[in-house]
Amino acid sequence: MARRGTRTWDATRPLRGVNLGNWLVLERWMESAACPGPFAGTVADDECGLRRELPGDELAARLGHHRDTYVTEATFAWLSGIGCDLVRLPVPYHVFGDDSHESCVACVDHALDWAASHGMRVLVDLHTVPGGQNGFDNGGVCGLCTWHLSPDHIARTLSVLERLALRYASHPALFGIEAMNEPASPRVFADSMRRYGAGHPTRVERSRPIPHLVLAQFYQLVYERLRPILGRDVALVFHDQFQLGAWDRFLPAGRHPNVWIDTHQYVATLARATRISSLRGHLAIARVVGMRIARAQRHHPVLVGEWSLSHHIKGLSALPADERAVAYRAYASAQLAAFDRGMGGCFWSLRNATHDDWSLEACVRAGWLSPAWATTCRGLRPARG
Repeated sequence: MARRGTRTWDATRPLRGVNLGNWLVLERWMESAACPGPFAGTVADDECGLRRELPGDELAARLGHHRDTYVTEATFAWLSGIGCDLVRLPVPYHVFGDDSHESCVACVDHALDWAASHGMRVLVDLHTVPGGQNGFDNGGVCGLCTWHLSPDHIARTLSVLERLALRYASHPALFGIEAMNEPASPRVFADSMRRYGAGHPTRVERSRPIPHLVLAQFYQLVYERLRPILGRDVALVFHDQFQLGAWDRFLPAGRHPNVWIDTHQYVATLARATRISSLRGHLAIARVVGMRIARAQRHHPVLVGEWSLSHHIKGLSALPADERAVAYRAYASAQLAAFDRGMGGCFWSLRNATHDDWSLEACVRAGWLSPAWATTCRGLRPARG
């Protein structure tokens, strides 16, 4: 049990969490014509392009409206009501308004205050970095991965993380700080360049995957800079670069308290790669994922920072609604059971206007997730007093 402020938290139980994707870090694929967002009426494929395409006053107005309405205190009240313990909050490297970008730190302030009011905690996740860390749209700039090629980019990233730590170290809702989202290994880099590189050849030419050693050295610096600020009770979270077992001996727990590994486990991606199209096959993949998490959990607490009900199950969409719900609940339960062999997971994402199985709100409305969530929920809850 770890005490922070006036709350006592049971940090030994798996978490039920959600990502607040597309709030402070925009992703066009999560918008639709029926539910337009800041990208409406533009051709931009990433936030960088959006900033080039829109006049400054219009961009500021769109971002202001989006940030004020996409997530509110009512969002946190609803999440608490369905048993959510943890919010993973993606923030950009320009969260403080640097680099000619509008500050969104007030939104982060609100998120932590709302979480505290509704019995939840927040993992502040640095989702973008200067120069780009993976080439995906979620890094804010498609086809670019040059962060690690510039000492200035690395220094600026450390500075932002340090400022976040100093601002929120004493906040009772702070669960942890994540150093970087999805840094690109060679395999991930190749995938992002295939998917997003065609429209940005000059970016691709400059880009390179991030070597494991370079990333490990950066994570070591993050630990050394932030642990004295945060103390032992706040988690320092490091993404596994989609290589979970590679971090088993990194920052061993005996000498480095409260170091967590974040792994993103999308069963649909594994099913597509292995050409598995049955529900039974998807459930089997989830069991394998659980075994991998259990092995890594021997060395560090493992959080599945992103997962969804996306799938490649043939014929599922054609089933009657009640049968489809049964299948989705089985799929959700299998994944939650796998993630609970570690420390649980955070659904991606709160809302998605284009794909219901990527939207927590839609999954709960359809009855796909809430029964599995409720019956297996063993997440950390606050003890008042």
